[in-house]
Amino acid sequence: MLSVQPDTKPKGCAGCNRKIKDRYLLKALDKYWHEDCLKCACCDCRLGEVGSTLYTKANLILCRRDYLSI
Repeated sequence: MLSVQPDTKPKGCAGCNRKIKDRYLLKALDKYWHEDCLKCACCDCRLGEVGSTLYTKANLILCRRDYLSI
């Protein structure tokens, strides 16, 4: 499940390891992400823009379309 949350305390991004200074951050797979860093491993679409669900297969984070096609 993907959720958008107000940034209440500084956290490191799971994608780039930089501190998240944005007003909102994404939480997925019990990790925090910049909106630009949480992307589908196949098509690079920003998962925060395509819905509130993400998928994993073979240790990859995927959008629905790529999950169903693999």
